[in-house]
Amino acid sequence: MLKKAFSSFLILFALFCFNNVSLTAGDIPKHDELIIKGNRLIVKKKYNEALNAYDEAIKLKFDSFKGWYNKGITLDLLGRYDDAVTALNQAVRIEPNNHEAWFVKGNVLDHNTKFEESVSAFDKALSLKPYYIEALYKKGNVLDHVGRYEEAIETYNRIIELKPYSHEAWNNKGLTLARIPERRTEAIEAYDRSIEIKPDFYEAWINKGNAYVRIRNYEDAVKSYDRAIEIKPGEHAAWADKGFTLADLGENEKAAGAFKKAVELKPNSYASWNGLGLALDKLDRYEESVTAYKKASVIDSSSYGAWTNLGLAYSRVNRHNEAIKAYTHAIKLQPDSYETITNKALELSMLEKYSEAFTTIEKAIKIKPDYPQAWNTKGEVLTNLGEINEAIKAYNVTIEIISDQEAHEIPRLGKIKYKALNKKGLAFVRIEQFKEAAAEFGKALDIDPNSHATWRNKGLAFIRIGELEEALKAFDRVTMLKPNSYEVWNYKGFALEDLGRLQEAILAFDKAVTVNPNFVAALNNKGLVLDKLEKHEEAIEAYNKSIQTNPEFDAAWFNKACTYALMKKKDKMLSSLKRAIGLNPQYKMTLQQVPDFKDYRNDPDFIKLTGR
Repeated sequence: MLKKAFSSFLILFALFCFNNVSLTAGDIPKHDELIIKGNRLIVKKKYNEALNAYDEAIKLKFDSFKGWYNKGITLDLLGRYDDAVTALNQAVRIEPNNHEAWFVKGNVLDHNTKFEESVSAFDKALSLKPYYIEALYKKGNVLDHVGRYEEAIETYNRIIELKPYSHEAWNNKGLTLARIPERRTEAIEAYDRSIEIKPDFYEAWINKGNAYVRIRNYEDAVKSYDRAIEIKPGEHAAWADKGFTLADLGENEKAAGAFKKAVELKPNSYASWNGLGLALDKLDRYEESVTAYKKASVIDSSSYGAWTNLGLAYSRVNRHNEAIKAYTHAIKLQPDSYETITNKALELSMLEKYSEAFTTIEKAIKIKPDYPQAWNTKGEVLTNLGEINEAIKAYNVTIEIISDQEAHEIPRLGKIKYKALNKKGLAFVRIEQFKEAAAEFGKALDIDPNSHATWRNKGLAFIRIGELEEALKAFDRVTMLKPNSYEVWNYKGFALEDLGRLQEAILAFDKAVTVNPNFVAALNNKGLVLDKLEKHEEAIEAYNKSIQTNPEFDAAWFNKACTYALMKKKDKMLSSLKRAIGLNPQYKMTLQQVPDFKDYRNDPDFIKLTGR
């Protein structure tokens, strides 16, 4: 936010008595000559030399107000605030009623972060000169800075009483009002008053936009920034603010354009490059976001946020080694950052460096034992290490950390707990505990009932424990949520077949093929069901369609041979069987046990194919 500020006022005491051009150096006392010398050196920004001149003047005249006063200003310019206060204390001791000395002392105390003393000094200046506008501004600014907002507002109101058309005072009042959540509408009114007095007051338009952002009126915020841009099109700040606000509106393409203009105007703007990266992320333009975040990290290499965002960007484009390097840099800057340590562990897992990932995630958990994402990551790492039971224990910790109520009321936490339950279910699948897996998938679906993948997994788990009706219910939910899920239509066909509902099974397989005409497995499965119905010609037709789509699909050739065997078409049976064995020689091992070939077990041509 942009505030009218009166910084270090250099009120250097000129010696007005020397207006006679005929005066010679000898006519000026040595003390006054040193004061003039110091003043000239300050103008040239030779502060140390000026300080020496004032010190020499003070040696000649210890009670020199001009010497102590100008010495205080010089020490302030050198950043030696304690020494500056000491010098100005001497100045006000010599001239206690000098309002300018008290004002400069207040400035120095402000610079030295001694804000309460600074306010007292400004109050003293104002007691000596009640209409001292500069002191009122400075006092208001300090009060605002220390959070004494009501007093700051009163101070700005005093300026407005003295100068009703002071657009700066209205602007500053607006800034302080904006810090009080329930008074932000008043802040906008104050900015409007400032703008009414000075319509081209760039700072007020920016601040008005910021106030609108704080009350989440993003549309009017953008309008305010646009007005600021009209006034000063070459200022990057309004473009950057507009970019962030457009991003809040979800207009990421426009946001990216605003940020690009901001970095064009100010190439070393960390915030603008970072904002551009965020907008590009939302647009799935990840390679470009990497470039933006790299720029930000170069501009401010000590920014933890820049390196973290860069790591996330690298991760999105699967540049995992570079992501790890970025996260490692961020962790050096902020060693207790358990979030970034967790991200690093995930990247190590992507590179299959599971042991190193495990060591890394343990560090995150040690820093923050109740960080659920870390436990989820630990579960994934342990799963990849083959430690399934330990992985389940890790997921259990996440499930305990986030209560069911929190999961339902706080979407972010709900997603984390959902992930833990889903991953726990998949872990049970890996150790073939399908009943337990189905239960965990069910709990996950209580949090997110619209996850078609979890409904699918639940259905498959039910199939493995023989609960076919429950499996069908799960698959029905999938096809309702995602009608084009051809694989689930295929699974549904399996369940219906096992339940003896063969006509419904055929319809399910047909639906799978309708969605994906190249899904040869469904065509093959349809053929098997048609064989069960003794519709062998239709079965052959299904197998042929499967083979037309994929001539190398050995199962279709083998099943086609079985059907021809049932149809007593020996030559076609042998031809299809020969092709199946050519594609998969393992069929030779089971031919004698397949019931469909029982009538041919002693046939010489069949025996020749088996290789007996």
